[in-house]
Amino acid sequence: MKTNKEGAKTFHLARWIAVITVIAMLLSGCKSSETEKTKKTKRTKKTETKITETEEPSESETPSLTTETTEETTTETTIDTSTIEGYFKAYPEQFPQIDSSTARKPITAEIYSYFMGDDPSKTPLCSKTHGAWLNLADNVADLVFLVAPTEEEESHFREVKANIEMKHYGYDGLGFMVSPQCPVKSLTQEQIRGIYECKITNWKEVGGPDAPIHPYFRDSQSGSQRLFEDFLWPDGDAPDFSSMMDHFYFEDDMESITDAVAWDEYAIGYNIISYLDWAFESGYVDPIAIDGVVPTRDTFIDGSYPYITTAYVAIRADEPEDSPTRMLYDWIGSEKSVEIITANSSLSVDVGESVILNYDS
Repeated sequence: MKTNKEGAKTFHLARWIAVITVIAMLLSGCKSSETEKTKKTKRTKKTETKITETEEPSESETPSLTTETTEETTTETTIDTSTIEGYFKAYPEQFPQIDSSTARKPITAEIYSYFMGDDPSKTPLCSKTHGAWLNLADNVADLVFLVAPTEEEESHFREVKANIEMKHYGYDGLGFMVSPQCPVKSLTQEQIRGIYECKITNWKEVGGPDAPIHPYFRDSQSGSQRLFEDFLWPDGDAPDFSSMMDHFYFEDDMESITDAVAWDEYAIGYNIISYLDWAFESGYVDPIAIDGVVPTRDTFIDGSYPYITTAYVAIRADEPEDSPTRMLYDWIGSEKSVEIITANSSLSVDVGESVILNYDS
């Protein structure tokens, strides 16, 4: 039987064992918690390290990013406006309005193409000789290609007080044509006049078949008609063709008169040689030799062909020295302009000095 003293010892021992057990458990829990905390901290640091590496590259990675970066640069094209070509390329809206006779249309079209390219907003006018002269005087056109003005046109210049500056740039001619089916290929100047004065009315009178002659003519305002009348009736006594429609055939432009003669084997007509050049070369119509001389560039140069005319380019005389119109006018005569004129006409090119025609007094 245990005594009270022994019981007390047993109680105290149990208390100490309990205390030690609790302490051991607490120590074990703290260690486990510290370990878990350490693990979490390590995972957090690993995650933070990953984030830091992603958002803020190290210095060793920076050069590769710099290498991949490229700078955009723009190159400005400078146009040399000291040349006439460069000036009109930079300022196409400044290009002058050109007008001309029908014969000069191939030349003006090529000049526009050379300076303007395919710009549809810039095209030359083709108002025929009379219309082009009036347009120049009335400020509708800036520069014109045609033959010398008539008294009627000069009267208009005086009316509007327009002084004209012009220079010749080549020589053209008036050519007579017949159908390829017509056997007559040569006439004298006197025979030509006789046909258009109704004194010769049958081809047999000039060595051809027994068939009526069909003479074709143009309107009085066309360049070819005025040349025709000036050459054959220099004294101004040309017939009034409009009153002779029962015998004559009228066509209102260069193309239609050429087509009419080509399809009418009994026809005879006339046109500007530089326009007829293609028709002669292709055999569409045949040229008539005048006094035995066929119209060609060579016979224009040597003067043996009788119906030679002068081709002019003109502007208003009050054009400022530095104006785009005068720039283009002065360019006529340059190597490139001669190349264009030669390639687009049968003109004998020869550029002369400017002359001024005063009509304001």
